[in-house]
Amino acid sequence: MLMNRMRMKSLPAGETPDEKAGNYGISALSNAELLAVILRSGTKDASIMHTCYLLLQSLHGLTGLLNPENLLHSDIPGIGKVKLLQLSAVAELSKRLSEEKSAYRLNCGDPESVYSYYKDRFRYLLQEEVRILLLDSQMKRIRDVLVNRGTLNRSLISPKDIFRLAVSAGAAAFVLMHNHPSGDPFPSKEDIRITKKIRELGDMMELPMVDHIIFGQDSYYSFSENENTTQ
Repeated sequence: MLMNRMRMKSLPAGETPDEKAGNYGISALSNAELLAVILRSGTKDASIMHTCYLLLQSLHGLTGLLNPENLLHSDIPGIGKVKLLQLSAVAELSKRLSEEKSAYRLNCGDPESVYSYYKDRFRYLLQEEVRILLLDSQMKRIRDVLVNRGTLNRSLISPKDIFRLAVSAGAAAFVLMHNHPSGDPFPSKEDIRITKKIRELGDMMELPMVDHIIFGQDSYYSFSENENTTQ
């Protein structure tokens, strides 16, 4: 603790992030200073402020914090497992705050509404992630569930896993969601094939797939909006 305080207090009096926040309010702090308040300590060779400036440079700004996995192989001094966990917690809180703020507007039958609700959860992922949005008989959200996580080139959409999770949750319907780490949401031939298969299975089981939404960097593709072009 003494070392942490010394590193924070290595700045001139009245200029540490803690003191600045106390004097002028937390909104007066820069992005690097806010990170310094969270991460607390630098290293013996680098102050916490210097570490935070390097961190923001490496992440290309605050939006990079939404995917701290970008730092897994970084060489920023002082960013180890503990600080990665702290940054991951900040990222997760940010995503949940975004979802909570838009929850009252979520219309599970409207692809644009679903995209707006979940875009921050998918936007910065480096791997493909498959989730299902479980719905009750009134088309209201029960919860979303992670089905699988993969690599850039391997699809992990498993009909068996999807229906097992939906049935066990007592869902009446579901929306399938996954991202394209390339940033382009346009469906591949495999996306089209697996969507058709899941839709057919859902109809047979009376557990319909309402939509399959693919998340890109700043846009989405909805199979329900484009069903005439993906038949």
